[in-house]
Amino acid sequence: MLASGLSLMAQTKKKAKTRARKRTQTVKTVKKPVVDTTANVAATPLPANNNIDTLKSVPDSDDGYLKSIVITKARPFPIFEPTANNVKFYHRYKRDIMLKDPKNAKFNTPGSTLIEALLKGMKEGVITPYDATPGTTANPTGDAFTVPLTYTQLMSKLVDTAMVDQLDKDGNKIGSVKKLNDFSPDKIVGYRIKEDVYYDKQRSKVETRIIGIAPLITLKLSSGDTVGIQPSCWLKYKQCRLVFAKMDVSDADRNLYDVSMDDMFLQRQFNAVIVEESNAKGDRIKDYAKTPEEQAAEAARIEKKLADYKRNIWKYQTNITATSVPDSKTKKQKSKSDKVVTPPATDSTGTQVKP
Repeated sequence: MLASGLSLMAQTKKKAKTRARKRTQTVKTVKKPVVDTTANVAATPLPANNNIDTLKSVPDSDDGYLKSIVITKARPFPIFEPTANNVKFYHRYKRDIMLKDPKNAKFNTPGSTLIEALLKGMKEGVITPYDATPGTTANPTGDAFTVPLTYTQLMSKLVDTAMVDQLDKDGNKIGSVKKLNDFSPDKIVGYRIKEDVYYDKQRSKVETRIIGIAPLITLKLSSGDTVGIQPSCWLKYKQCRLVFAKMDVSDADRNLYDVSMDDMFLQRQFNAVIVEESNAKGDRIKDYAKTPEEQAAEAARIEKKLADYKRNIWKYQTNITATSVPDSKTKKQKSKSDKVVTPPATDSTGTQVKP
């Protein structure tokens, strides 16, 4: 009995010690979450729909518009290529797009002019400029895309000279000297496009396709007098489309959204005047129409001829006329009423002769 009593007292002490240890551990575990919770509150991330996270997810762009993703990665879609057997009524035209025309102001928007984009494409090697000097064996008309130029060669061709007066200390003119003027995009006054108009028999429609583009510069003499305009170089339109597709010309005032420069050319959203039509002699309009009035009248005549062809392409003429078909009742009534009455026989004096 004594032994059993001692063992019972020992078990009671062990249970008391175990309960005390458990209580101590419980107190420690309660203290730790308090400290950790305080630390986690300061490091808790913001919700996913918070404005700060939303701004972080938007890619950086020049002006905060998503054109950095859409426009800069755009590529021109392919254009249908006809076969030679399906081409009919093939004519070549050249038109001038003058920047002084308010309808063409989109090509000269400050900060995103067309010439600046073309020069950038030529400098990066996307667009190859071709010499526009006519009269050579390899390039008789100046627009044959046969003499390629480098960007440096083109810039050297676009440099012009000017006469600068030399003055003495008293401000009197003592002479003049020629100095080179570097090329400036402001010298571009317009663009000349070379295009083909033909009838595609396979698709039964008249197509107008731009072949080349030439920036126009003012031709000046050393004295400073202006004698006309001329192409600075010729550019292939297919290569230019790689640059045009990435040029954003959206205008909210005109309800134009997600519109590129390539769309402007394909939709022909510009005003151009015909300056040449394909002919055997290769004459331009100004070669046989001397005055500006005569040139404008000739350009209008060619435009009307081209418009008449497009309008009359589906106009057919036939000698068959549609007539109403009578029904069976009408035929019977007509057969009874339309009996042939033979007039009575008469002699030479007009008296009826009895049968």
